[in-house]
Amino acid sequence: MDEQLKEKIFNRTRQMLDANVEQVMTRRVTTCDFNDPSAAAARMILEHGFLGVLVMKDGRPAGMVTAFDLLRLGYEEVFDPNRDYLKTTLGQLMGDRPLPSIPSTTRLWELLNLMVEQNLRTVAVIDDELIRGVVSMVDLVKWYRNTHEEIRTGRL
Repeated sequence: MDEQLKEKIFNRTRQMLDANVEQVMTRRVTTCDFNDPSAAAARMILEHGFLGVLVMKDGRPAGMVTAFDLLRLGYEEVFDPNRDYLKTTLGQLMGDRPLPSIPSTTRLWELLNLMVEQNLRTVAVIDDELIRGVVSMVDLVKWYRNTHEEIRTGRL
């Protein structure tokens, strides 16, 4: 491998190690209320093309509901006559699982490891109890594509 290519690879790796969530997060955050029916989240996800929505309870972030959660609920409804997709609240759907969140200063490599280890597709970005945004796998892929010319062009 020639020295110019080695340097290019090194610089791309350095860029990935130095980048933080602030550079990739989606700042437009869509929220639903804890007591809203799951259909409200489904509508928002479909209308905006999001992977999930942030669920608020008493004005504070309480959890995240993803398209996969809603898909699972629809699947469960088919086999359980007591389940009603339209009446299940987001609070019931989320249960007591914790809200996955990180500060905006988190490095991308740390976020990526967290997402893989915990099987997360979307993570809330919260600084000092203030919602800054949401970061998803799609955001990471877009950032990678935009910062790596070889991915866009197919050439080193």
